[in-house]
Amino acid sequence: MKFEELLSNKIIIKLVETEKSDYLKFFENTYKDNLRTAYDNLKKHPRWTIISGYYAMHDLAKFFLAKQFSLKINKRVHIATIICLEEVLKDKKLKDEITKLLEKAENIFSTNITRYLEKGKREREKVQYYNFKTDFSQITDNASHFIEDVVNPFIKIVERLLK
Repeated sequence: MKFEELLSNKIIIKLVETEKSDYLKFFENTYKDNLRTAYDNLKKHPRWTIISGYYAMHDLAKFFLAKQFSLKINKRVHIATIICLEEVLKDKKLKDEITKLLEKAENIFSTNITRYLEKGKREREKVQYYNFKTDFSQITDNASHFIEDVVNPFIKIVERLLK
């Protein structure tokens, strides 16, 4: 699905001014809460580290889209957030800033931060939904790498873009 289709089907809508303050507060708090939860669960419940880490990324992306562009993801939130983020990051000024930040971070996904969010979504789905290939013995190691290699770089870069 393309960005224009998401807009025309009202999957992505303009955030109304009367809702904006509450919407921003909600997602600013939930992304931080999910990030804390991801770290709190790292040893005891690593599967929830991956789930919470992804939701920290997802909620921060929605916070960024709302704060910077007054966009609200209304339906099909996971894929719509990725598509919307990809669209707004086509802006030359943002692209240049992201490239600089990613170079400093010695990134794993070249110059496209939406790849972090896509990776996070896939990793969350692997541990949250039944999959006959799930190897629970690997989840603890995967959770640590996921937080350090996917969640943290994404969070740091998007937080910088919000300043």
